Amino acid sequence: MADPIIRQARGVFTGTVGSTDVTAGSPVYFDGTDWEYADSSDNTKYAEAFAVNTYKTGDVGVFCRSAVIRDTDAPYTQGDQYFLSETAGSITATRPTTAASLRQVLGFALSTSELYVDIPPVKEATVPLITTGATSAYALLDSGNFGGPTLDASAETLSLFAQVPENCVGLETAHLWIAAEATAGTPTMDITVSAADTGEQWDVRTADTTLANAVREGSAADEIFRLAAATGFDATGVISPGRAVGVKCAQDDAGTDISFVFGGTLVCLVV
Repeated sequence: MADPIIRQARGVFTGTVGSTDVTAGSPVYFDGTDWEYADSSDNTKYAEAFAVNTYKTGDVGVFCRSAVIRDTDAPYTQGDQYFLSETAGSITATRPTTAASLRQVLGFALSTSELYVDIPPVKEATVPLITTGATSAYALLDSGNFGGPTLDASAETLSLFAQVPENCVGLETAHLWIAAEATAGTPTMDITVSAADTGEQWDVRTADTTLANAVREGSAADEIFRLAAATGFDATGVISPGRAVGVKCAQDDAGTDISFVFGGTLVCLVV
């Protein structure tokens, strides 16, 4: 069984091999110190380069961002797309199916013996947080063009939903678009965030509560206000590939003013 050969390497650089020997053509990631095998089972270990040759632990190896991998054992299916595998350091034509595994496309089979691989820069993807409803009624904000489900009493709730992209490797930022009618004082709401994979219970992960007592209006009544909400999505397991995200906004003051959460966005980092 022959080791693969790397041709037409581009974006070449050097780095120290970490705790595991690497084989030519294997996808690797930088762990902050060394280069280790990439693994789609953990979206923080997404592929960032390919080994140009076979190296031992501690070697200073040569890596590249794109190349043609030639394998005389002819393991490829011409025309197929190839993904980072759930087996560390491997490439596969089978799209990962395990819940929360990363789906990172790495290459395209030119023939049964040659695979073109390429890693473009990480990009941003904006994912809408959709308001699904509230315990109160639909209303317009003042007499303008913004309207939606409302909160107008303490303990009433409003819900939002999003799905994390299946090629997501992190969260850059998040926000909610909110507003409130005329109020006395500073109205607040408790915002909690959790997530689940298909078949899991809604409470499988402890909801993040860092957005308790978040303000729910701008500097004036009827003002459209963008609330920074990224910290609410930092709980372990919330931002994971393909995972469903649920957000609950609960009015927590005694006022009867009408408040709105029109929706929001997650700005995800994707590969």
